[in-house]
Amino acid sequence: MRQRHPAGERLFVDYAGHTVDVVCSKTGEVRTAQIFVATLGASNYTYVEASWTQSLPDWISSHVRAFDFFGGVSAQVVSDNLKSGVTKACSYDPAINRTYGDMASHYDTALVHCPRTNGGQGLAPGAAKETQR
Repeated sequence: MRQRHPAGERLFVDYAGHTVDVVCSKTGEVRTAQIFVATLGASNYTYVEASWTQSLPDWISSHVRAFDFFGGVSAQVVSDNLKSGVTKACSYDPAINRTYGDMASHYDTALVHCPRTNGGQGLAPGAAKETQR
């Protein structure tokens, strides 16, 4: 079913399933980086960045840089059950990480939980797949 998203209403965020290897040009050391993806609902305009982990500091920092990239904040940020953002998963009333909630309050946006099981997470997984290609 096609979903319609009014401009500025939703930002879909997720990590891509695949990772990318980053090689230090001086030492040759190889580190694995996670791929953060943020996609605006109305336009599919997408922000992608690599971070070292999916930990809370990287999760929050990636959001902040995405907001800066887009030049503003959507009314809602839609994410799935990532442990950095959701401390207790529940289909109806998940427990949101306090720091993640504080970030949302600071930016005056709502956090919307969308469990993977219902297939409704929307645009972020599709953008993540495009990023992996």
